[in-house]
Amino acid sequence: MFGADLAIRAGKTTDLASEGAHGSRRLEFQGLRKEQAQAVYRICQAQDQAWREKRRIRELEELRARSGGIQVLSGQGAPGSAQSEAVRRLQEAKQLLDAKLITDAEYEAIKAKIVSF
Repeated sequence: MFGADLAIRAGKTTDLASEGAHGSRRLEFQGLRKEQAQAVYRICQAQDQAWREKRRIRELEELRARSGGIQVLSGQGAPGSAQSEAVRRLQEAKQLLDAKLITDAEYEAIKAKIVSF
């Protein structure tokens, strides 16, 4: 490939779902060298991936809100009951991780909060 033409639809809003076709504009780059076209394409892919991740997190938060969520903070009570409560919460967090409702990073953060008490 000696040159490439690249057309991009760009918008100003932070939420793609509410933007619609009228809120965007079309950018055209003509005669790009292969390396330039690849660099622009990688940037667009990174932005698309970031939006997908934001939508995934929002969907998880909505699912958690509908289900009542989980408590991460340790309970007040006798030391034995606090320990069994911590084990129960760790098991719940592991189930959420296994069901792919939370990421590894979210699981580690939950686990750190539970263990730190």
